[in-house]
Amino acid sequence: MDKFQDMKSILSDVLDNSDLGKKVKRYRVFNHWDEIVGKDIGKKTSPERFIKDCLYINVENPTWSNELSMMSEQLILKINSFLKENIVKEIRFKIKH
Repeated sequence: MDKFQDMKSILSDVLDNSDLGKKVKRYRVFNHWDEIVGKDIGKKTSPERFIKDCLYINVENPTWSNELSMMSEQLILKINSFLKENIVKEIRFKIKH
């Protein structure tokens, strides 16, 4: 019996060592956005998509886009800290239409 691993640890190993695991971890950002950036920023923004190591974020207006652009390094640190891995290397802001 001790030669067999439980299903959770097997799945965890497979996910940790695959592209699928990285994608799953990456998309946790979408489900926890307000928790990561805080409620104030979360109300004015929403993550849109990932392309490679760049996160695209929808922003309510140009003022917020400018403000958040200046805070992008801090946001990257918060996101990567939440994910416990340096997944996001760049953020781009897009005004919602």
